[in-house]
Amino acid sequence: MRLYKVLPLHKDKITRSIHLPKPPFKTCIVLGSGGHTMEMLQLAEGLDFQKIYRPRIYVIANNDHLSLEKVHEFENRKTGDKSNKYYKVHKIPRSRLVGQSWLTTPFSIFKALLASINLIFERDSPDLIICNGPGSCIPVCVISYLPRIMGLKWIKLIYVESFARVKTLSLTGKLLYRFVDRFLVQWIYLIEKYPRAEYIDIYRLNDDKSGISDHSASTE
Repeated sequence: MRLYKVLPLHKDKITRSIHLPKPPFKTCIVLGSGGHTMEMLQLAEGLDFQKIYRPRIYVIANNDHLSLEKVHEFENRKTGDKSNKYYKVHKIPRSRLVGQSWLTTPFSIFKALLASINLIFERDSPDLIICNGPGSCIPVCVISYLPRIMGLKWIKLIYVESFARVKTLSLTGKLLYRFVDRFLVQWIYLIEKYPRAEYIDIYRLNDDKSGISDHSASTE
């Protein structure tokens, strides 16, 4: 499944569906490590980077060298942009390291929140945030609510639950379920337990040559 089958390609349709300002949309793509990064880049493969989703900000953990390499490879292959003109990478500390004590985890989360403030409140803050499950997306999503509360800007949040989550949500999904603007799942079993979720039929969409389904234009 590719994200262009979740988000409409047409400018007018995406503006109607998620109430963003006129395109192009400054798009933040949050990457985890390993499988999360690969899945998100596969989802982003079909997005219109030339006209709609630019500039792009990739958020990665500050010690995730593999994801950094994959981002550059992906952008160079997809757009041929070796000058990094239309994308940049923003690094934040991990919310929690593997095996880290829960006693020290609050300090790690605090550091990640501070780093996310720089992302959300910079001059070119994103219009749209897309994430798919890594814990590092939680600080970004939390801080993105501050402009809403302050009446400055409504940054849209779209969460795509991992394809690997068949009958239960990930921990990140459970935490963000009620707070994102659109919560997309790839298995129908999940909407029985989580009615706010939107089911994306991966088999039908994989056969959808237009890349746009009627479901994409739904609003909340």
